[in-house]
Amino acid sequence: MLPVADLQRSMTFYTRLFGMSVMGRRSDADRKVEVGHVGYGDRATQPSLELIQDVSERAPAHVKPTGGHISIHVSGLQKLCTILEKEGVEFKQPLTRRPGEGNLRAWVRDPDGHEIELAERPAGA
Repeated sequence: MLPVADLQRSMTFYTRLFGMSVMGRRSDADRKVEVGHVGYGDRATQPSLELIQDVSERAPAHVKPTGGHISIHVSGLQKLCTILEKEGVEFKQPLTRRPGEGNLRAWVRDPDGHEIELAERPAGA
């Protein structure tokens, strides 16, 4: 679960730039939150990323990043990084190849500052 300041903005970020699908969205009036799930595939059988926006009267304009990170394994990471750069996505760590492993990695931040590790394994690994 990641707290977000603007649920629609965050859902658009993950679906447009990372190819995720909206797996569900709901309002919880008792808790005063909006909840969205994004991911790959069907929520009944696949993991999802839960995004939660506080919609109470005291909702913060900005949220604090959780301190953890999510990791997404992708193919074509070099091309994805080029797209993310053009979109103005903040890179915490640029695209690098891990010595001895051959794995490509990059670290970016979502609109709320949450860290995302992007990883690509070499072909055949």
